[in-house]
Amino acid sequence: MAESLWIRRSVRSFPRLRLVCLPFAGGGASVFQALPGLLPEAVEIVAVQLPGREERSREDPPARLDRLVRAIAIALRPYQDLPLAFYGHCAGGLLAYELASHMGAEQDVWPRRLVVGAQPAPGSPIPGAHLHELSDRELIDAVAGRGGLPEAVVGNTALIEFLLPLLRSDFALWERYEHRPRPPLPVPINVLRGRDDPLVGKAEVEGWREHTTAGVTEATVDGGHYFINDLTDESARVLTNALLPD
Repeated sequence: MAESLWIRRSVRSFPRLRLVCLPFAGGGASVFQALPGLLPEAVEIVAVQLPGREERSREDPPARLDRLVRAIAIALRPYQDLPLAFYGHCAGGLLAYELASHMGAEQDVWPRRLVVGAQPAPGSPIPGAHLHELSDRELIDAVAGRGGLPEAVVGNTALIEFLLPLLRSDFALWERYEHRPRPPLPVPINVLRGRDDPLVGKAEVEGWREHTTAGVTEATVDGGHYFINDLTDESARVLTNALLPD
């Protein structure tokens, strides 16, 4: 259900927790459309729809991280009557971290938990090539090779031409990301990585321990770098246990 330009919510009757979901570079809220059917009724999905994609495709993609974070924080104010948890996949993990830092510092609203999928810690080297610097063909091949574009999309020339500016803009935003040192979050962090991910392994996620005073839990799940696109029942149980540990 679209409740604003920014929010796509899957309404639950009696939720205990709202899971705010932030997509990977180039992705939209539909990335998370399967989650309500995989997670328990106690978890309500609030997927954030960023500018420049899906029904917001006529808008410019985000170019300033600080403005993007402030806009999302404002959009989430009506949903703070329940505890929040954040899930961010790939670059969405960095966005979730920045959002948690901002909302905690500016609103004194901390998520109950930060869950990060397939993303090294803030300040870590970028795994692989800087995709925004590649040619159009190289960029598409690289994203497709990581599992981020279905074959049907790669074979659709018109759609690829439409998506290229968004992909390049998003990768430029996150590949130029510079972490600002700040106190660790008072929030537990769960780090998920696909066991077949060629980019993000155990060594790449170790740095998350420096960004929290509440501990880090690591887990591997089925799939590769974009495991969120094909989340299995077992992977959903791992996510559920992270969100509702008791």
